Parts: sequence; C-alpha cells; structure tokens
Amino acid sequence: MRTFGRLLLALGFSAGVSLTIGASAFAKGKGKAGKGEGGAGNSAEIDKLKAVRLGDPKAGVFKWQMSPEEVMGLVRESVQKKYQPRIEGSAQDPGKQQRIRDEMEKELATIKKSYTKFEGQKTGLDVSIVGPEFQQNTGEAVLVAKEDIWTRYFFFFENGLYKMFLAFNKDAIEGKSFRDFGRGMEAKYGHAKEVYRDEKVMGGIKHILDHYEWSAGGDKLRLIDRSEFYGVYCLVLADAQTQERANEKRKVVNPDQPTGDALVEAVTAKDSNDRDANDNIIDRITGKEIRKPGDEAKHEDIVVPSVGGGGKKNASAPASETKSKKKPSANDGLEL
Repeated sequence: MRTFGRLLLALGFSAGVSLTIGASAFAKGKGKAGKGEGGAGNSAEIDKLKAVRLGDPKAGVFKWQMSPEEVMGLVRESVQKKYQPRIEGSAQDPGKQQRIRDEMEKELATIKKSYTKFEGQKTGLDVSIVGPEFQQNTGEAVLVAKEDIWTRYFFFFENGLYKMFLAFNKDAIEGKSFRDFGRGMEAKYGHAKEVYRDEKVMGGIKHILDHYEWSAGGDKLRLIDRSEFYGVYCLVLADAQTQERANEKRKVVNPDQPTGDALVEAVTAKDSNDRDANDNIIDRITGKEIRKPGDEAKHEDIVVPSVGGGGKKNASAPASETKSKKKPSANDGLEL
C-alpha cells in the first residue's frame, strides 16, 4: 500500500471516502480567508493528533500544559514500545539484543538533546521549517521527536505544552499538490477555512493559498505548505488561548519582530539593487549582512592579515579575554 494511503488509514480515513469539496472564492488582501464557509473542525478526530502513537489513542495522549519532563516521559514510553518487539525477538542473540538496546538509547538521547530554550541564542531552528513558530526571550522552548509518518515538534510556553508542529515525511506526500493534500485532510477533519495571501509578481498581485484552518473547542489546527523550501506539508495544532498569550508577550518583548514567515518574506521581497534577491536569505533572516565583492562602501579601509601570522598582538588586552568561554547549552535543565 502506498505511503499516503497508509497515512490516511493511520489517521482513521475510510478507504472509500470522497475527497471532493466546494471551492472557496479567492480573498483580497494578505492573509484573508476565502468567502466559502468552513473552519469548524471535527473535535474527536483532531484530538487523535494528540495521541502519543499515531493512530493509537490507547497509548496515551499529550495534554496541553504538560511540562517538558512529562512530555519526554511519554515519548520515552512510546520509543521503548516501538523497540520492544525487536528486543524480545533477539532474546537468543545477546549481542544483537544489546545493539538494539543501544540503538534505542541513542534515539532517546537525541530527543532529549533536542530540547531547546529560546533565550536569545541563535540556533539552526531560527531559520528552519519551524522558524515562524517561535520567538526568542518569550519563555518558549521546543522538544523534537521523529516518528514514522512525521517529525513532531513540541512547543512550550512558560514551561507548558501548547503547540505541536507535525512535519510530514516527504514520502507521505507522494507528489500530491497542496490543494489535493488539503482535500484529504478535509475529508478527515471537516471543511476547512482557506486562508490566502497576496504575493507581488510581475504584472500584478497573485492570490496564493497560504493554509487551511480548523477550529475545534479551544484548539486551532492549520495545514501549511512548506514544499517550496522543504518539500513537505505540515499540521500545526495549538491551544488557541495559550497561543494568544504567547503572541501578546512577543509583541511586548520583540515589538520590531516581523509577524510573518521570515523565510517566505525574504524570498519574495523586492531588492533595491540588481543583485540576486535570494543570494543572502539566511543573512537577512538572522540579521547579519555579508557583503559581496563590489558591495563595499567607497573609501572603506580594507585590512589584509599577514600570511605568516606575524601581526602584532594587542598588548593591552587582558589575558582572560583571549580565552574562549563555554556558553551554557540551550537544553540545560531538562532532567529526565
């Protein structure tokens, strides 16, 4: 059975379900929803996304406001259950059994190490697929676990779980367009609200489907398109009330921080000169600008270091300043 078919079955889809929905009209303006009705999600089905193991609610569920330690405890149990059949099946081969146990412990160590508090330090996550989902110095943190169908990012606000970002594996998409994939999700979670954004193109404005959105109880579910840069689609499930509190804190702590998708905006922004608008995307997102040859300001001094390393040392600099200081790890403090 194809991977997408297995995904639908794991999420509880009926094999004969119809994927046909009515088309919503395009909206005018960035981030506007289509005129069609929709957005009230199926609460029972959306709750299944909180299951510790995909398609198996009996394995336990992640609950909003769980601490990082509580979430890691459930993740650990899930990983151990995944390896248990292999461990039991190799009982007659102690060497093989130990290798399987070592593999399991390595996976658990990787998950634990992924725990990151966003306290101002720059990490690869700032310009990753989840970059728009958090901000620095706002009491947010993340824990990452890879699962069969997706990679799950657990987001915490003030030490409580409030959001799960589910990035599907590429083979789960199987080349389906974002709209076709969205229709498959609608067949499960209900008719979604389609949200569009305006993008400047040569000759005018293009209305682009930005994401699908559902509301269920106090939860918000979004299906977002990350295929242009990462080749995948993602589901984002969040506690709406806590998300709003996090957004308000972001406005206070980082008033100048852009609220949109920094990676998308960096790519689509029109540059003021004739150089490639996308050749320094990462530098613009991280706030660093590396000049290209020919971009240096006029009359700017250029210092070329000695090839032989014979340059003079700064005699007035304290010796302590020449020593590197170990920075605290972003995942310090997760006791498991």
